[in-house]
Amino acid sequence: MTPNSYPTDRLDLPFVGIATFGKRPYEPDWDKLDADVAILGAPYDAGTQYRSGARFGPRAVREASTLFSFGHAGAYDHEDDATYLGGDVRIVDIGDADIIHTKTTESHANIEHGVRKVLEAGALPVTIGGDHSINIPCINAFSEQEPFHVVQID
Repeated sequence: MTPNSYPTDRLDLPFVGIATFGKRPYEPDWDKLDADVAILGAPYDAGTQYRSGARFGPRAVREASTLFSFGHAGAYDHEDDATYLGGDVRIVDIGDADIIHTKTTESHANIEHGVRKVLEAGALPVTIGGDHSINIPCINAFSEQEPFHVVQID
């Protein structure tokens, strides 16, 4: 069999394996981050009054992100016939911040800690969540990084 260009000589199609963001590597040790971009899940929705369920957002985003993704080769866009976020952009998925049900202060502190670890590693934090309240700990994590910008996709 002729080896292909895949790092492990496996196809690793989008519907196979663990659903990390864009099929990128998972890095559970936040002290060993070595990436340009780190994806952090914030599955928190106790800040809502009526429509809970945003806690399932990080899982859904990760699942959807695998649709055209081949982690080692980026994301293929069939409309543009182009591959984006290829190997030149080092992206890792660091999992989710610990969320403590019914404990907003502690959950927000854990989200802030995750974003701070990403910043300490010199990477761009991308937080997927959660309800609108997760902006608070994300912004607080940037307290020593001014100026900065927040992009919220809702």
